[in-house]
Amino acid sequence: MQLVFGLLLAALQPVRADLPVHCLRHEVVGDWTFVLGPLGDRRTSCGHLRPDDQDIQPTRLLEVDKDSASLKKVEISLKEPNTAETADHPKGSWSMVYDEAFEVTVGGMNYFAFSNYTYEQDSNTERHNVSHCDQTMVGWYRNEDRTKFGCYYATQATPALRKSPAKHHHKKKASMLLYQTRLSSLHQHKVVDSINDQQMSWSARLMKKFNGLSMLQVNSYAGIKRDVRARETHKQMMRQHAQSQLHTGHIKPRSFLQQSSSVRMHRGTKLPKDWDWSNVGGQNFLEPVMDQSDCGSCYAASAMRMLSARHKIKQNNTNALPWSINFPLFCSEFNQGCKGGYGLLTAKWSSELGLLPATCMRYDTGGSCKLECDLDELEGKRYRADNHHYVGAFYESTSADRVTAIQEELYHNGPLVLGLEPGEDFMWYSSGIYRSPKNPFHPTVGAEWERVDHAVLLVGYGEENGEKFWKLQNSWGEDWGEEGFFRIARGENDSGIESMPEAADVVEDEQAGKQVKDFFSQFKELPATEAA
Repeated sequence: MQLVFGLLLAALQPVRADLPVHCLRHEVVGDWTFVLGPLGDRRTSCGHLRPDDQDIQPTRLLEVDKDSASLKKVEISLKEPNTAETADHPKGSWSMVYDEAFEVTVGGMNYFAFSNYTYEQDSNTERHNVSHCDQTMVGWYRNEDRTKFGCYYATQATPALRKSPAKHHHKKKASMLLYQTRLSSLHQHKVVDSINDQQMSWSARLMKKFNGLSMLQVNSYAGIKRDVRARETHKQMMRQHAQSQLHTGHIKPRSFLQQSSSVRMHRGTKLPKDWDWSNVGGQNFLEPVMDQSDCGSCYAASAMRMLSARHKIKQNNTNALPWSINFPLFCSEFNQGCKGGYGLLTAKWSSELGLLPATCMRYDTGGSCKLECDLDELEGKRYRADNHHYVGAFYESTSADRVTAIQEELYHNGPLVLGLEPGEDFMWYSSGIYRSPKNPFHPTVGAEWERVDHAVLLVGYGEENGEKFWKLQNSWGEDWGEEGFFRIARGENDSGIESMPEAADVVEDEQAGKQVKDFFSQFKELPATEAA
């Protein structure tokens, strides 16, 4: 039995990244020079593919520096915990986006870019990726009303604590043998029996859909995508956290600005003991459980299901059409399609472009960025996402009220996206309140970074036999878990479930779908290789 679990654990730990970069907040804090290309009336990809490709990134020379006469430089200071300042505008804000990017809003402009990385070869020809946290890739900037768009990059004036770029080694080819191991019914029976014999707060069952699949294929369901082994990544995170403590001398106290806006707005409101958006006075505001299949689309599915539910709640119409998952999945430059991405960036992209009904681009894992409807014939109002944010104002804010803040956001505004990194036994969850095996890779909420690889939709909370739980909708089909849902311990940050709550709203598009129409007209004009 130890051999069976050892094989599964080994197969689940070496994983590959959405983008091969790892930067923490204390490394990004400091003074930056933003080099801005010219603003224009049309939003562009800034040289990125749609969806983005980690191996094919645009160059500064071709996307920003090509028009040197039009370049503009802006000095922006990024301060702890989430304040952005320029000489003329001292009241901006910023946040890390997990460990891959950061977003800044200051002086009436919004800036977003991924941190820079390069690939290098070792003497033994093994390739590794190197994070350059004092630089960004080519990114996007725009004004607040989405009428002017441009491309930029930024460099840090005073590089922070990291003395040399961090190297992350790609897994050796030999380790792929574990990924290629296919699950048999016998393997699954042994795992399920072992879990149930432990008489935990939850039970497991055989998943027929996993029979004959390799662990690489099974991993795609869980969104597990990282190149760096979990233990190596954890060690690096702990070293960086220790450096941050030495740099600051102490952990900064929580400020009023770090508290969730929804908690401030509704402080004093008594929450119900339990809540479930699938049954509010007999009404179900959720979409049916879906099966993402062998596409790592959990982030897009969860984000669009969140926006669909919130739109229904706001309209008080459970029959409103859901929003298309495939639109951001295969058209956005902010994610890597079936290879991974983030719910927050899916919502951000949907705020800049807009939302499409699911009938315009139905979910298809082999899909592409291609319309299935005539935009001019869409009836009714057009909508977009708005107010994308981490609950708590920024990524990994050290809020002691994180659990309450999540509950407030859920109850007052609708479902939201949570990330988690469960144990390998989670794949066989059947019912009950899930708790992962004792896992050293999940610190308490408030760390600068916490490893999560799978996105799910938080729809409710409750208590059973004295145990508090979250209720979440997964995207692995109705034959998994509790008819496609699962419950997990609440208030314990089990599997990192409370570390990265993502939320956004839906508002009427004041441009009536103009950005979507411009996008597709521009998309058709691109060369085939760039539009792929």
